[in-house]
Amino acid sequence: MSLPDPFRVDDHRNIELYTRLLKQYGGGARALNWGSQESQALRFSILSAVGITGASTVLDIGCGLGDFYAWLQESHVSVTYTGIDITPSMIERCHERFPGVPFECGSAFDTPLATFDYVVASGVFYYRQHEPVAFMRRLVARMFSLCRVAIAFNTLSAWSAERDEGEFYADPCETLALCRTLSPHLVLRHDYHPRDFTVYVYRSPAS
Repeated sequence: MSLPDPFRVDDHRNIELYTRLLKQYGGGARALNWGSQESQALRFSILSAVGITGASTVLDIGCGLGDFYAWLQESHVSVTYTGIDITPSMIERCHERFPGVPFECGSAFDTPLATFDYVVASGVFYYRQHEPVAFMRRLVARMFSLCRVAIAFNTLSAWSAERDEGEFYADPCETLALCRTLSPHLVLRHDYHPRDFTVYVYRSPAS
């Protein structure tokens, strides 16, 4: 499932951004362009509420510095985890932080991947500029093809009263309609942050 060249241009923009931020900040939430460590942790909490437990296998697309894995460990949720990210310097740092944990450098579209109970993505859409809705549709479909139970992803919300230039804000209703083409078993979380929402897509009704 290869991406068209214009999407690759956005990939390179993202790689350049996060390489620069990592060099500037050396790590932490700022290196991932999160507003704060607290907002990052809040999003992790909402993602994990899709149903992730210690018995789960998890693929983290756009894993950055492996912070979701660290958050799960700190929360005593010892999942079988794999992370993937397109930014080489991020993956190098993951290998340094978490020896023995599988982290892959590459695109979720091109890298051969197994199936997992849960596939998650946090913050991967906000810097997309070329047809971001079309990219979201492709990535969400790819995520769903790799999950056995459910996917969870977040994005900035078009319902936000405040917006920053150059960022992509998805319409929650349009996003649900997009996900409805994959499964009718959906959850929209728009209750935890004024600028953000998370969607869960399940293969069968959540128990």
